[in-house]
Amino acid sequence: MTMRWVGRRLGRRLGRRGLLATALALGCGGGGGGSGDGTEGTADGTAEGTADGTADETGEPLPVPVGTIAELLVPFDTNVMDVEGPASWATQYGKSPEIVAVAHDRIIDVLVQDYTAGPSGRAYVLRLEPLQTDYVITAVLEPPMLDRIMGFDRDPGDFLYVASGVDESATLTLEDPMPGQYRSGIVRVVKLAWDGTVQFDTDLDLARQAAGDDPELVVNPMVAATSRLAWGGGFVALLHGINTDADWDIMARHQKALTTHLHSGTGDVTRTSSVWVSHSFDQRLFHDGTGFVEMHLGDAYPREVVFARVEPDSGSYPLLYVKGESGANNTFTRLGNAAMIEGDPTYGYLALFATEATAATDAQVAGSRDLGLTRVRRDFDAQSADAGAHLDPGLPDVLDVQSAGQARQNRLRWLTHYQSESSGQDHAERPKLVALGGDVFVVLWEHWTAGGSTFEGTWGMVVDGTGSTVVEGKRVSDSHLPRGDDAFAVDGEAGWITGDAANRQLHLHLVDATLAYRKIIVD
Repeated sequence: MTMRWVGRRLGRRLGRRGLLATALALGCGGGGGGSGDGTEGTADGTAEGTADGTADETGEPLPVPVGTIAELLVPFDTNVMDVEGPASWATQYGKSPEIVAVAHDRIIDVLVQDYTAGPSGRAYVLRLEPLQTDYVITAVLEPPMLDRIMGFDRDPGDFLYVASGVDESATLTLEDPMPGQYRSGIVRVVKLAWDGTVQFDTDLDLARQAAGDDPELVVNPMVAATSRLAWGGGFVALLHGINTDADWDIMARHQKALTTHLHSGTGDVTRTSSVWVSHSFDQRLFHDGTGFVEMHLGDAYPREVVFARVEPDSGSYPLLYVKGESGANNTFTRLGNAAMIEGDPTYGYLALFATEATAATDAQVAGSRDLGLTRVRRDFDAQSADAGAHLDPGLPDVLDVQSAGQARQNRLRWLTHYQSESSGQDHAERPKLVALGGDVFVVLWEHWTAGGSTFEGTWGMVVDGTGSTVVEGKRVSDSHLPRGDDAFAVDGEAGWITGDAANRQLHLHLVDATLAYRKIIVD
């Protein structure tokens, strides 16, 4: 792991003095000494100051760019490399992360997989800071990692947590690994300072074994799924898909989700399991101030969109009963995410998904996939999951389905009505929910037409804490949303980041509470 500083175009734009001063500060690990020209490094290895001593409206020094995307990496380009929609079988499953953003104040830290030579074990953590109407790179860190990034977060002390894993899809067999065969180098969780100092480097499968109780093996991480990492309350949680031990009756390995918690100070494993969801084809994870909250898209055990708090444990709570037979991989559903409601004393979460607004299951696509949301009680874990008392009974819509052999009724609010408006030809894909604060939420999704064969752009709407529409939906961008990465809130706007591989750029897409859209190109 090394701090990197580079710059040609940015150096010409801001002048040699500012760029050189930043490089000197980073090169000495961000020590407290002056650079000799008015620019200093901070204790965490990031840069402060400007080339000419100017400041922003608050009096703070303007950020100094230290490099360009083109000099560092080739990003994953979702507008070229992941353009499949509702008719694709691949979109039944989650996708591995590619560009993971964590925003704080107006700063965005982002972990980016490098595709210069394919996804071959290299990524960079970039700090993006606003400079006038742009965002620029003010610090770069290359973390130690395995093949693929699996998750990223930071803590209030500005330490960074990076998870990565190997790609076993071409090498996994029924005999290897065998039950109880814990292995090195399958998943790695690293805590870093911005100066590159490694605080811990946990080899996860062996660390899980050391925690005792013969936990499940980590096999083929992210298979038919995704991965998420989150920090909260002094712990780090990692949630992702895995394969199980071989089932010799069917001569295959099953798929499910796996949770690991680590102490954020030591990297020691403190927990090796959570709710059982098998198969779990997509996952989300966040810390709600009390514990880690997980969402899963399950196709069998259970066939539900699952909501659960982990440590303290709540058990599994259904947000949506998924139509179809138990174990049928086609769930007719896409997982969105959950966000916290601030001002309601009873209901604490909004949860978003897209699902077909029909009961039919006789085709791969058996109706329009519409956006739906539910509201979850703050004390959901004190309610009966079977009785559905954890959900808001006052939401206006119902969806009756046959799910895993039982008649089920879902209570929800439809945000789109593509089934009735297009006779089943339009669809919502890649749903994302972003809390802007004050119980204002931006909903983002892709709109597909012509039976799910034509991408018509990314749309947005604004809802409040009840799920009611505040700003009607409209097209906001012609860019795809990233399927494996989450949208985020930054400085009162909803954002997502895509890569431009041909031009070696990152594109920061921002939508405000009126659905005004802008795109910032990070060179």
